[in-house]
Amino acid sequence: MTLMIPVTQAAQILGVCKQTVYNLIGEGRIPAVKLRGSYRIHRELLERQLAAEAAAATIAGAGGVKEESTCRTKEVTRLTGGSATKRQMDATLDALLAPPTRQRQRP
Repeated sequence: MTLMIPVTQAAQILGVCKQTVYNLIGEGRIPAVKLRGSYRIHRELLERQLAAEAAAATIAGAGGVKEESTCRTKEVTRLTGGSATKRQMDATLDALLAPPTRQRQRP
């Protein structure tokens, strides 16, 4: 027999509020059915989905961890969690600090 749980219990399992569960249901990210005006979530499918997402949500799975040699002294730079590289951060900072340019409007 499949165990269908209410939104409040799913929220406790996920560690989020009820509204977040409703939002996830609306986005199709949580398998749910509507019975007599209230949503029910298949507990086993939810737990399987949670386990699959947890495995994919590791830093290595996100592509953020790599060891990169920065110089010949064998120093290693470790990027974590999908962080931007120094070059990307410098480019972003330069773009933010650059004086705004305005084009003259034609008469």
